Amino acid sequence: MSVTMKGNYIFVQPGQKAFKVSSNYANYVEIGARGATPYYLEGKVDNDEFIINATLLDDRGRPVCEVKDNFPTKTGGEHQLTTDGYRIVSPSGEPLLGIQVNKGICVLQGRLYDGVGQVVAESTEDDFLVRHGPVILGRSGKSLGIVLN
Repeated sequence: MSVTMKGNYIFVQPGQKAFKVSSNYANYVEIGARGATPYYLEGKVDNDEFIINATLLDDRGRPVCEVKDNFPTKTGGEHQLTTDGYRIVSPSGEPLLGIQVNKGICVLQGRLYDGVGQVVAESTEDDFLVRHGPVILGRSGKSLGIVLN
């Protein structure tokens, strides 16, 4: 039997800046485990700003670029501003990751692939759905919100 959790506020209050992930609102999201999974995405609210750090792979599981404090580093990836956020595109022009902010709610855009090219998480019209973990939703100091493996 599956369980659906949606509409929860994890370490944030309604009206505060938050990421919308799998229909929940959180001040922090981590998908994958830095150094343990080939993919990684961390989103946090820092000094009232949405900050993304990530290791992005293509649909074959090959590394495309790393994102450090919202900007691509190392190989392939271009930062492009949009009217309500930004996106990072590959050298071939494929959108890799982006953020869309509306009234203080940040929705991640794009697809996150694992090391064999399977979708880990992907955007829908107004949400970012996580297909499998590990994932952490919400963090306050050393306390973690929802942790799924």
